[in-house]
Amino acid sequence: MSKEHDKYDLNANIRELLNILQTPGGTGEDSNTEPDRETLETIHVYPVEGGGILFTRTPLEEDEDLDTTPLPTQPVDQPTSNDETGVVFFGLFVILTCLLCILVQCSLIVNPYTVTVTLAAKEQQVTLTGTLQLGWVLNPITLSQSQTAPTTGRGHQNAKQAAGIVTFYNGQSNQVTIPAGTVMTGNDGIQVATDQAVAIPPDNPPVNGQASVSAHAMSTGSAGNIAAGDINQTVAIAVFVKNTQAFYGGQDERDFRTVTKNDLSQTAAPLQATLNQSVQGALQGQLKTNEALVTPTCTTTTTADHQPGEEATQVKVTVSETCSAVAYDQDALQAKVTDLLNRQAEKKLGAGYSLLGYPTITITQASSQNSKAVLSFSSQSTWVYALSSTEQQHIKNSIVGKTREKAMQLLAALPGIERVAMHSSGFGDDTKLPKDLAHIHLLVIYAAEGLFASRRSS
Repeated sequence: MSKEHDKYDLNANIRELLNILQTPGGTGEDSNTEPDRETLETIHVYPVEGGGILFTRTPLEEDEDLDTTPLPTQPVDQPTSNDETGVVFFGLFVILTCLLCILVQCSLIVNPYTVTVTLAAKEQQVTLTGTLQLGWVLNPITLSQSQTAPTTGRGHQNAKQAAGIVTFYNGQSNQVTIPAGTVMTGNDGIQVATDQAVAIPPDNPPVNGQASVSAHAMSTGSAGNIAAGDINQTVAIAVFVKNTQAFYGGQDERDFRTVTKNDLSQTAAPLQATLNQSVQGALQGQLKTNEALVTPTCTTTTTADHQPGEEATQVKVTVSETCSAVAYDQDALQAKVTDLLNRQAEKKLGAGYSLLGYPTITITQASSQNSKAVLSFSSQSTWVYALSSTEQQHIKNSIVGKTREKAMQLLAALPGIERVAMHSSGFGDDTKLPKDLAHIHLLVIYAAEGLFASRRSS
């Protein structure tokens, strides 16, 4: 078809066709005007790329042998209005049909029939525990801190009588008995009384007979703690009494503060927290690039200048902490554990499985053997069945053009596939898969413990 036919005005041609069809003479001229000569034309209909139609008119050349003798005049039936309407509707029907075909072709081009196949890969958990000779022991660190705090305990002291010893001296030639409760008055006016009767032997010149007996102050309080010699008097003829030692134990009633266990623990707690941070910082300062620290092993000692229950208005608490730790290279640990997991997974799962993400590694213990660090660890990892690009292409080749039912059977039989889902879009027969590989997409899903990953194949 020529370029002139490629460029056309569809609306103008339609209007021209309708004008021709509606004109009684078929020429588009006024039917009341009789032409001098009847003009014959040929109407050409051309399909155009994209679904259009091109109408053209060509005059019919007269043949030299054409018989131009007028025919007998006969009445010609004029087309009725119904005939004209039918012609119009037929033309519109043709146009709308062409437009519909154009729309369908465009839809197939813009939105082709496509199927997305979703494959959920199987996942397996692999756990591993063991020990590795890895890392080194850092030099121990000892730090101390002290804090003085007021005491909160409460104590009460009842009033008590002072007690002591009095000695009687007998200058008589016969024995003298002093009854219990004998009262004596000291130089400061404090009275004391004997606790029991006492017999004083007779004088034996040049030494007087003497005997000692316990006594107590008559009143309570610290005033009864009389000094030595405060009792120095005669109690009978030739009988003398004296306290050679001070009285003791006399006390006044009073309330006072004491140390409690809570005082010590509450004062020590912030000290220990501060020390932990300080020790961690000191140990971290010994690390090199990419090294990590195993939780330090620490020994804590708490001392105080007063013990619980003792009378004191304040107490000084000292906390000392000695810590040792093991350092290790994180990359080296990751590599060694991953290598062990690969071996474990190969034995347990077989070929075709790959590690998803990074394994979780927990150091459970660190110790020193022959000046070398030994790490005890536990690890948990997730493994999924991995589909390579080649395997994905092979899957697509095996299901292309198959019915959905057959394709689902083939996909469900694949090793390492947990679930299969299929979703289609666009225009086409949704009972079958497209015959074009470009219209089949694979979406491989890996999901484990909240981790979601996918791999899409075009």
